[in-house]
Amino acid sequence: MIRFAALCAALPRDKSALAAYQAEATAEDFATALALLSGQRPRRIAAPDLILTWVVEASGTPDFLLAACMDVTGDRAETAALLLPAATGTPPTLTEVIQTLTLGTPLTARAMLAALWPRLPPYANTILNRLAAGSFRTTLPKLVPPTNQPPRTLRAVMILIQPAGPEITLALWQDGVPIPIARLTLTLPETPAIMAWVRAHTLEKFGPVRKVPAQLVFEMDYTGTAPNNRRKCGLDLHHPRLLRWLPDATPDQADNLAALHDPALDP
Repeated sequence: MIRFAALCAALPRDKSALAAYQAEATAEDFATALALLSGQRPRRIAAPDLILTWVVEASGTPDFLLAACMDVTGDRAETAALLLPAATGTPPTLTEVIQTLTLGTPLTARAMLAALWPRLPPYANTILNRLAAGSFRTTLPKLVPPTNQPPRTLRAVMILIQPAGPEITLALWQDGVPIPIARLTLTLPETPAIMAWVRAHTLEKFGPVRKVPAQLVFEMDYTGTAPNNRRKCGLDLHHPRLLRWLPDATPDQADNLAALHDPALDP
C-alpha cells in the first residue's frame, strides 16, 4: 500500500513510475494497482466528511488546526490523514487494503479504517481515505507533449510541522496574518537544526502536528497555480518544491500572498 501511494504521487508526470512500481511490487499487488488505475475501484463505504469527523473526534483536533490543515490541502481525505498519529505496526499490502474495503459496509467502515490507519503513514492514509470515500481519481498516465514551465521563487514562513516525515506547512503574509500555501517534505541538510528549533519553540501540539511561531523563513519554488476556492489562499500550487532554509532572513522578508496572484507571473 505504501508503494502504491508513492506511485499515485508520481503519476502522471513520471512516466517511468509504473515500471518502477512493477519491479518492486508483488504480482498480486501490481494486478490490483492496474485495476484501480483503470477505474475498477471499490464502492464508497463512507462519505469524506464523515471520515474526517471520525478522525477529528478520535484525535481531539481543535477547530483552528482543522481549518489550517484544510486551508493547506483543500482536501478532506488528506486532512484526515494528516491528523492521524504516526504509523506503527506492519503496513498492509495494497491487495489486503482493497479486499478489506470490498468487504466493508457503512456500518463497519469506522472500525475497519481505525484498524488500517495506524499501520500507514499520512500519504498512504490519504489514498486509503479516498478509496473508502469513493473519491480516488488517479489514473494511468497519458503521453503528452512537454510544456515550458519556468519555476517561480517565493520566500515563505513555516507555521506548522509534522515531525513524522518531517513535513512543514509554509505560509505567506496577508495583513500581518500567515496564510498557508503549501505542505512540503523537509529534506534539507539543516533539518536536525530546524527540528531542534521546533522542539524549543512549539506553541501547541495536536496529535502529530506542531504549531510554531511564524519566524523561520524558507525559499521555495513552483511552476504555476490553479484556482481553488476551498483554500484560504485561493490557489493550488503546481509542483511546489522546498529549496533552502534562510536562517538570516527575518519573517517580514517573506513574501505577501499577493505575489501568488500577480498577473506578471503568469506563463
